[in-house]
Amino acid sequence: MRKITVVIASLLIAISSFAQQFEAEKIDPQEFSDLKVKVGADFALQLQWLDHEADVELIDLKNNFNLPTANLNITADLAPGIQLYINNYMSSRHHNEAWVEGGYLTIDNLPFLPAADDLMKYLTIKAGVMNPNYGDAHFFRSNNAAVTNNPFVGNWIMDNYTTNPGLEVMYRNKGMLAVVGTNNGRMNYGRGNDIGEELVFHWKLGYDTNINEDLRVRASLSGYHVGEGHSGSTLWDGDRAGARYYNVMQLASAEGDNFRSGRWSPGGGQTEMNSYMANLFVQFHGLELFGIYENMKGVKGGNDQHFTQTALQAIYNVGDFYFGTRLNKVSNNDGSEVTRTNIGGGWRMIEYVTMKLDYVNQEYDGPAHGAIAGGKFNGVVLEAAISF
Repeated sequence: MRKITVVIASLLIAISSFAQQFEAEKIDPQEFSDLKVKVGADFALQLQWLDHEADVELIDLKNNFNLPTANLNITADLAPGIQLYINNYMSSRHHNEAWVEGGYLTIDNLPFLPAADDLMKYLTIKAGVMNPNYGDAHFFRSNNAAVTNNPFVGNWIMDNYTTNPGLEVMYRNKGMLAVVGTNNGRMNYGRGNDIGEELVFHWKLGYDTNINEDLRVRASLSGYHVGEGHSGSTLWDGDRAGARYYNVMQLASAEGDNFRSGRWSPGGGQTEMNSYMANLFVQFHGLELFGIYENMKGVKGGNDQHFTQTALQAIYNVGDFYFGTRLNKVSNNDGSEVTRTNIGGGWRMIEYVTMKLDYVNQEYDGPAHGAIAGGKFNGVVLEAAISF
């Protein structure tokens, strides 16, 4: 009996060690001693077995390895409670060459203003080129080769991710969370004569608590707002690394590669928009449930847009292994929709190495999809990843 108890306790400890991380914890200024620089990297490789079909000729998908992707990131502790982070794409689907994805400064302490110590116990300030903390869905996505936060291979159908110059302030106290931020809404602000206008704003209110040692509950509501007359904001089409599920639903007559294959969203370029996302996360022992309800209304190219995304994800962790499912649906105001089902699991072989197996089935319906309306793709993707 004692051996059984020890085994069960060890299993629960292993399960709890993979608790979902949302916003990074505050930096402890007492741990700073001197300038310290850490260089990290991410590598990901997929073996893809996918088929697709539609009432039009599509390219012939091959069962093969995808282009490996790689990130190089630098974290520097500059002062007590002040940290710099820079991420670089060394290889990605959309850009094979190396380039800087973004970087930002995190301030959890103001060593040059000791009078602010009491206030900074609850505040975190971020400034730089970064993804706005809108919604909780981005905590479960892959960022090029950094894939360990995502239990599956593909990201959400309506994948909110962008890197815009901006500033945000976060308040945390006893499980309460409040975020307010602003950015210029653009990834290429001021390039040539392409001058942006106005700022965009985002916010988040949430509550994250451990009800007891077995049960954790987190709920949040977020908003993203683009004022009338903006030169064209980007929220969902900001991931320039490229999507997984390579070349799916691509017409045989099409030239080049649709690097966003498998995704569907309002795109970028909204001159006016209000978007809201509600999220619920529940963790009980090894079971994790996560839900999304997202609703956006905007104007793009003089045309009204209205998109809704819903998703439910269930993951069960057993020691170093996990398995689960994800149901994801996106619809718009003309009756078009995309639905996706994922079933899969993974093996955290060691702290820095993960293997995933993902079965996906995705279907397209409605006039917004043109020639591929009524089509679908499905199959299996195996992904191996290293992150340190």
